[in-house]
Amino acid sequence: MPSRSHEIPLRLIQNRPETVPVLLREALGYPVPDHTEAVLTSSVLTNCDPKEWNADGAVLLRDGDHPVLAVAVERQNRPDDRKRFSWPAYLATLYGRLECPTVLIVLCPDEATAQWCAQPIETGHPGFTLRPLVIGPDTMPVVVDPAQARALPELAVLSAHAHGGHDGRVLRALVEALDSAGETNRPFYYDYVLAGLNEAARKELEGLMSVDTYEWQSDFARKYVGIGREEGREEGREEGREEGVANSVLRILNKRGLTVSDDVRERIRSCDDLDTLNSWVDRALDIDRAEDLFD
Repeated sequence: MPSRSHEIPLRLIQNRPETVPVLLREALGYPVPDHTEAVLTSSVLTNCDPKEWNADGAVLLRDGDHPVLAVAVERQNRPDDRKRFSWPAYLATLYGRLECPTVLIVLCPDEATAQWCAQPIETGHPGFTLRPLVIGPDTMPVVVDPAQARALPELAVLSAHAHGGHDGRVLRALVEALDSAGETNRPFYYDYVLAGLNEAARKELEGLMSVDTYEWQSDFARKYVGIGREEGREEGREEGREEGVANSVLRILNKRGLTVSDDVRERIRSCDDLDTLNSWVDRALDIDRAEDLFD
């Protein structure tokens, strides 16, 4: 059962915080300071006032015992004017708590949201303008090197979700990444990427992950991928793209051991709006009851 997190991109960073400096350097050209490690730090940005500031995630880069950079990480699915006020507070709170340079990374699933998030935030104080560092599909690093994918599978998953629909090399690297991601994370990473691909890319990935063409290193992976491939073939024959994503939602709920009533199952299968279905894929990863999917 997966750990509770905002959604998969944040789970990737929580599982492998060293993904963050790579994103800063390769996606944004940010001059990452020399450091010896990247560790998770508390994302609860609370001060003495009643107001609580909670980022989606936070990573601290240290050089030995010395903090050199704090990174607040946000996953933003759509424009939200309230963030224009909370994001500066996140940085100010982290800066005061950790006493080191602090930056904000915002991960966006589409370029329209990325452009909105990148707009400067004028706080009113002279010179105090926050320009969020935004990563959308166009700026996500492209991971095609199998060695890099195995060393940092979480980055390869983010890359495949952004670029897998039009670059087969990324999908081939993803296969290597999934094989080194660990049995707990592998099915959720696979479902996350698969749900975001077009039909042609889905079939290509399922073919690459076939037990007939790739020698998986664990019985769990061989069994899971074999089942996923057969389900994918059946979906490709009988259902369209929306039905395929709906099945991904149901697979995630079932893998997490949640009870799915007939009413919930029917509502998921009858939905023909792809954006709604993709949002349900994300929510299915961290809800406590299947009925909460629709809240």
